[in-house]
Amino acid sequence: MQSRAATGRNRSKRPKRLSIDPDVSAQQTPDVDMSASLADIRRAVTNDIYDIYMLNCASFVEAWSVMALGMWQERGDTLDVWYSHDGRLAAYYLGQDVLDEVHIMQIAVAPEFRLSGLGRRLMQYEIERKRAAGMASMHLEVRASNRAAQKLYTSLGFETVGRRNAYYAAFDNHPAEDAILMSFNL
Repeated sequence: MQSRAATGRNRSKRPKRLSIDPDVSAQQTPDVDMSASLADIRRAVTNDIYDIYMLNCASFVEAWSVMALGMWQERGDTLDVWYSHDGRLAAYYLGQDVLDEVHIMQIAVAPEFRLSGLGRRLMQYEIERKRAAGMASMHLEVRASNRAAQKLYTSLGFETVGRRNAYYAAFDNHPAEDAILMSFNL
């Protein structure tokens, strides 16, 4: 279902802008109309790569290198960023389109923006964009221990379709971990 912002309805009401106070604790959800800021999502450019790398390091056990992230951006795969109005990278989405399928590689939300609905809005944006582009399905792997992400994906319509044993290799103090495979038909 498209949001009112996506369908062009209810444009007469001036929406709030994305302005989340960094002092708000993760347990408090700021009063923000996230749909108002979807226009702020854009394709990443070379100058965004370091910010993406820093968020990548804060979000994942095995961070990708600046070089790897830059290669994804240069190849033309989907690397979208969402900055707050004070210039901080709030979230990014990294995906690869192969024929009519989308493989979601990563979605990350900065710690100070978590639990605000930003990840959900970013995923809804990407789902609608890929649907409009004629893609047939979206696929992803998620750590078996990442229940919050699994809950988000399930609430968006993704279904668990399999499991890959020890997909995530042991790294530092983290043991090898299974991946849950999830898919969504657009």
